[in-house]
Formats: sequence, C-alpha cells, structure tokens
Amino acid sequence: MLRPSRIFSGPLLGLALVAGVSTVAQAQQAQTRFGTIAVSNDKITWRGHTLHPVLAGNSGLMLSQPIQMGDSDIVLVQSIGGSLCPATVAVVQVNRKKEHHTNFFGTCSDMARTRTVGDTLEIRMPSPHQKGVQRTYTYHEGQVSKDGVLLNSSCAKGVCENYFGDE
Repeated sequence: MLRPSRIFSGPLLGLALVAGVSTVAQAQQAQTRFGTIAVSNDKITWRGHTLHPVLAGNSGLMLSQPIQMGDSDIVLVQSIGGSLCPATVAVVQVNRKKEHHTNFFGTCSDMARTRTVGDTLEIRMPSPHQKGVQRTYTYHEGQVSKDGVLLNSSCAKGVCENYFGDE
C-alpha cells in the first residue's frame, strides 16, 4: 500500500500532505489508536509511562501526527537542535500491546518527507552538505537503514540521546 508523502519540517514543525495544501501544526502529544504519546518533562511517554530507554532531546522534542501502518501506529519524534544540527528524528511504533522506538538519526535537516510502503516507513531528508542530494532512511521491523545500510540504533546506558546526525 502506497500512501501520500508527508512533510515534517521546520521550527513550527508543520506536517503537510504533499499532494494537497492541508497543513497540521505539530503538538506536544499525538493521539494514536492505542493511546496517547506525549512530551512530558522533556521525555516521551506512552499511556502516561516514560519510554525506556528514555528518548532525551536536545533543546526540545516535538511529535508528528500518527501514521497508520498495518496494525501499528508510528509517530516521528523530532529532537530540536541548534544551528549546527537543527533536528534529528526517532521513530516510535505502538500497537495494542507494546511500544518500540529507535535512537535518533538523520541528516540534521529539520525537513523530512515520509511515506509508507506496505509495512515499511520511508523517511527522506535533504543532505545539508550536498546540495540537491536526498538521503533515504527506512524503518522496517524495528530497524533503521540509511540508503540501504543498517544503522546501529542502540541506546547507551538506558538513554537515547540526540547527536549531530549521521551526515
């Protein structure tokens, strides 16, 4: 199943359908089919409980609107950075029984386009160092790959912290 791309971008973190003009502002919480994912005291919670390992942002955390993918919902968490690395993202996937999330990743761009293809989420981000070059990240079965290469997304000492991107 192919869904329209979405844009996840900028300081206001707008989410817009590429095919249309509709724009939805980002929030500190996202209502999924399986409970609320929220930012609370600079940590991400699901159903009122802090995720472990903890997703800790840089200057702040923002959430996308939920993306339905089969029997799960996915929310992108954007860690807001500074001028050297404006943003990185993590994926939170929830279903009726459990939650899974990744460490932060990305090119440091605060713009990302997403689409689902079957049970895979594709996230495209521009390279900040190579004009016109896009990087494609895929999230499939709990793993993140960049341009087809599996990323090590483990979190150290129980905390998934922001970093300066992988670009």
